[in-house]
Amino acid sequence: MITMSDGDQLAYIRVQERIAELAERLMNNPDERVGERVAELLDWVDVFHREGLTRLVAMVEAWRGEIFLESAAEDEVAGTLLDAYGLRDDLLPGGPTAPAPPPPPQPTLVQIRRK
Repeated sequence: MITMSDGDQLAYIRVQERIAELAERLMNNPDERVGERVAELLDWVDVFHREGLTRLVAMVEAWRGEIFLESAAEDEVAGTLLDAYGLRDDLLPGGPTAPAPPPPPQPTLVQIRRK
């Protein structure tokens, strides 16, 4: 069971269904602007997760982490997340062959300025 900050619980497999249900309700709001904003929000969340997860998988592959990735792909929770972004089949033996991942990126320097 997955627990949200407000105490609600769902089985992990049901979380994606609940997200879809809530998104559909909001996208069908009588105020079209609400639906448009929800669609935009979901698109940005998708881009954020897809890009991060894809890069993470590529980095693990570049570091010869095939066994780790195969285990992740077979895990109930991690595998579901990989499925959501179409990454599981590429990680399991006999799955589609993906092009070689790029080398891991160099660390990026980020400055935080305090006010």
